[in-house]
Amino acid sequence: MTRNPYSQNIKEQILKITYKNEEEWSAEMAAICLCTGYSCDREKDVARVLCTSEEVARRLMLGCEKSGTGMCCDGPLKIGRRGGSVFEVLFPAAEFESFITEYSLPDTITEKISSSEVLRRAMMRGAFLSRGSMSDPNRTYRIEILCKTDAFVKMLILLLHAENIRPMTRVLDVTWSIYFKRHDEICDFLVILGAPNLMMELQNIRVQHDVNATVTRSVNLDNWTVKLQADASAKRTKQLEELLKSDKAARIPRELLEVAKVHIDNPGLSLTELGRLMDPPISKSGMNHRLKKLLDYL
Repeated sequence: MTRNPYSQNIKEQILKITYKNEEEWSAEMAAICLCTGYSCDREKDVARVLCTSEEVARRLMLGCEKSGTGMCCDGPLKIGRRGGSVFEVLFPAAEFESFITEYSLPDTITEKISSSEVLRRAMMRGAFLSRGSMSDPNRTYRIEILCKTDAFVKMLILLLHAENIRPMTRVLDVTWSIYFKRHDEICDFLVILGAPNLMMELQNIRVQHDVNATVTRSVNLDNWTVKLQADASAKRTKQLEELLKSDKAARIPRELLEVAKVHIDNPGLSLTELGRLMDPPISKSGMNHRLKKLLDYL
């Protein structure tokens, strides 16, 4: 399956980010694990985190190394087949549970994460890197993050609220979907994720959409105006034909009869064009005035 180029572009930008301290690495690492989901086997002392891409799995290992958590990955990455390539990262269960529990407590988000813009944004980057996607903005505006950990759904919503982003949620089988569609919120979120270049591209797409919509409205208005003029001309032509066939035609002055003949012989022309065909030519207002006098005979 072809990867979404917009989502991939954002994730490539996140993967280039290097944090300044251990807490930032820990925040991103925790978000990856909480969104992806994990399982712990205490008997074997193994915690498993399944990642949908090798890049994210390696980022998780790098976060473990940089975060100072004391966890060590048990051997190389292992690849399993679960409807596609799934990359499994193994951690010591006891150390992993101690680490992830700290980020699963509401008080941690309130006191430690929400009050720090740096940590909030590191955590949101981890969430998007793990299970985030962005739709093609040429078709629709939408950012979505999937999350398998119920407790982290509420925390992620709080983190987004702190950035003035108001997401919506829905449940997909056993997974939560957190998404938002407003253009300004998506632009802000792209900056948070470290993808300002894509934010500028999104702005350009929005401008182009607005220009195209304006042109379309203008063309539709022009077409509508032309149709109205054509309908009015056809109606006058029919009225004039009926008038010239009636007994009233004998009482109509010659210059008005000439107007009727020019109009009938040249259907679809504007009043300005009809006026030029008169002998001598007359203005648009003169043509309109004579047509009104003609129709008074009806």
